[in-house]
Amino acid sequence: MYNLFTFGEIMALFLASDTDSVLSAKKFELEAAGAEANVSVAAHRLGLKVCYLSKVGSDQLGDALISIVAAEKLDTSSILRSPTFTGALVRNRGTSEPVSVTYLRKGSAGSELSPTDISEEMISNAQWIHTTGITAAISTTGKEAVRKALTIAAQQNKPRSLDLNIRRKLWSEADAREALLSLAPLATHIFGGVDEYEVVWGSKDPQENLASAIACGAAIAIMTSGDGVIRVLSAQGYAETMPPRITAVDPVGAGDAFVGGTISALIAGLSLEKAIAQGAQCGAGAASKVGDWAGLPYGRAGVINEDA
Repeated sequence: MYNLFTFGEIMALFLASDTDSVLSAKKFELEAAGAEANVSVAAHRLGLKVCYLSKVGSDQLGDALISIVAAEKLDTSSILRSPTFTGALVRNRGTSEPVSVTYLRKGSAGSELSPTDISEEMISNAQWIHTTGITAAISTTGKEAVRKALTIAAQQNKPRSLDLNIRRKLWSEADAREALLSLAPLATHIFGGVDEYEVVWGSKDPQENLASAIACGAAIAIMTSGDGVIRVLSAQGYAETMPPRITAVDPVGAGDAFVGGTISALIAGLSLEKAIAQGAQCGAGAASKVGDWAGLPYGRAGVINEDA
């Protein structure tokens, strides 16, 4: 039995290391990236058993990514291989310059994820199902895989989350809104940034957008705003909290770390308030070091080990 099941594209990340600009960089570090992979590693480091489904090419980049995941002691048996190429992205750190990302993923192995890769057994063997708008954006089959996973999880009355995670280089805001409005009613927990909620539900008022997400059927709606206020709406009412203040070294991946930390805490049985606090701590840790995984904390049974 897994604590968490999630799926999505894992990519080879070429991270500019000698300057904060891809244009001037001469050196790049190879890392792994992908929203669902980030959530998986965050939950696994916190001591949970994770089933992460992905697909990479039958190439050396695919081999490298599997090795990187295996080094985290995360189960790689559900990382499938495809004759096509492994997806990749190139970016700067975003410390002194805005983050600039170039994707190499159209037609990639990860974009081939489809409903046939999702089985009822996968869903029934997990406590919690997590999905994102990124998988819905990379291909039509990816979107239908998200729909199938959430639908089966709903039928089995499993907690199931959807991180809106709108990537404007993958689809238009109109396409994102249409797809995510159709998927949101299937989720019990919705995560997203303040701008992403606005794209989907249309209001300039963050609290109105949270209310709209709840009206879709979610039990809990969580809205982040970078290093700003975290807004939460649930049956317990509306609440706000501020994340820890840190000096961000590499902010990319912090949102996924927040999601992974929050979900892990909820799986562990912590209150919503404590879960949000743990998620914020995980997000701050991720932003404090270079790479999506380097700053993720460790724990046991889904809870950060404060003595580590």
